[in-house]
Amino acid sequence: MNPETVKKEFEFLSDINDARKFFPMTETCVYLDSAHYGPYSLETNRRLTECINKFTYTNDNLSIFNNEKKRRIRELAARLINSDENEIIITGCTTHGLNIFANGIDLKPGECAAYADSEFPAIVYAWMNQEKLKGVKNILIPSLNGKIKTEDIENVLKRGDVRVLTISSVEFLGFRNDLDELRRLCTAHNAYLVIDAIQSAGIVPMDVKALNPDFVACGSQKWMMSPAGIGFSYIPVRMRELIRPTYVATTSVKYKFDNFLDYKLDFNDDGSAYENSTPNTLGMIGLESSLELFLKLGTGNIFRHILRLLDVFAAGLDGRYTIECDMSEKHRSNILIFSYRDSKKNAYIHSELEKRNVFIALREGFLRISPNLFNNEDDVKKLLSALKEINP
Repeated sequence: MNPETVKKEFEFLSDINDARKFFPMTETCVYLDSAHYGPYSLETNRRLTECINKFTYTNDNLSIFNNEKKRRIRELAARLINSDENEIIITGCTTHGLNIFANGIDLKPGECAAYADSEFPAIVYAWMNQEKLKGVKNILIPSLNGKIKTEDIENVLKRGDVRVLTISSVEFLGFRNDLDELRRLCTAHNAYLVIDAIQSAGIVPMDVKALNPDFVACGSQKWMMSPAGIGFSYIPVRMRELIRPTYVATTSVKYKFDNFLDYKLDFNDDGSAYENSTPNTLGMIGLESSLELFLKLGTGNIFRHILRLLDVFAAGLDGRYTIECDMSEKHRSNILIFSYRDSKKNAYIHSELEKRNVFIALREGFLRISPNLFNNEDDVKKLLSALKEINP
């Protein structure tokens, strides 16, 4: 499609079955690894190219351009998770958002932050650093193959000294946490609930007004199919007095554009109080495109589409393999891990799949499949066929 056709067809896109044509990667390989990173759509490519050409061949006011993109990101992100626009922080990545909370919350030496012992390192290192800087103790919650029992979380919270539970909405090994139950437990035990949503944002529905988390962070390069180095976080109004900005930028305060030398440390009254001054322009363009795509198709529709594809995969998997993640309705997610009967062969199988131009992931010794909105049943069947061909 030429750029004008892409623009027009994207404008009227409403059916998830029509989204695939915007992702030409699907014509060159079988890509089922969105939990690692996602491809750009043709519409994202069009917008990025348009911007690059604009700032290559002509002059435009970058400050005005960036401010409009920031306003638009806040609007779209707020609609995606059902928050208010002033509760959105534009960040550089999920880790950036998690550190805004960890650095800014007032915890005393000896107080504890808890997380699962199978969490992605972005969560772990943010709190290990607070242990070094402030003496905040780290408590690891036991898990098995990435599956975390609610009772194990509750037992940790019952200690009485755990002030923060940081947890992924969807773990990178595929377990979907029951956030409603965790919210209840955190409230009962006076702990903050901080959510890493990078493996679910845009794909698994989240309503922060209903859930009422204390902080949410997510990034762009995986399911949101945008350039790396951009993301957003959610900070409810009630948490602003509790999370201190620890990184101050010109645009995070109420500065006067016509008088920069009037120095006053007066923070903005919205999420921008926690932002860096110079945003990732190209990242925002890509994120804007993807957020519009999610809102057009609906996260509920996207999640159901992915679950249907995983159902096809689970039904077609031959007896040499076992599914290793929780497939119950409450805990299954957009990510599925599985293993050959001899798990030591998984690395070989992974490499053989890539030779066949089929891309999934190898994580913690498991094979991992993570289809997105652009995948279809043919992709899954090609993976199943390739698995049957491979004889470790």
